[in-house]
Amino acid sequence: MFLSSLKENKLCCEDHVDMVIDDFLVEEETFPVMNKIESGTCFYCAKKAKYMISSVEG
Repeated sequence: MFLSSLKENKLCCEDHVDMVIDDFLVEEETFPVMNKIESGTCFYCAKKAKYMISSVEG
């Protein structure tokens, strides 16, 4: 699965953090900002999200 719009924040669980970062690098050609979070669900599955991946610009 490829992320369609990385201009918005993406939440991910521990299992999918590598996929989200890889997709971000392909789409944006730069590194994302990754923050730990306490709530939300993973973009790829229904597990509890642990990280928020977002653009460096905003």
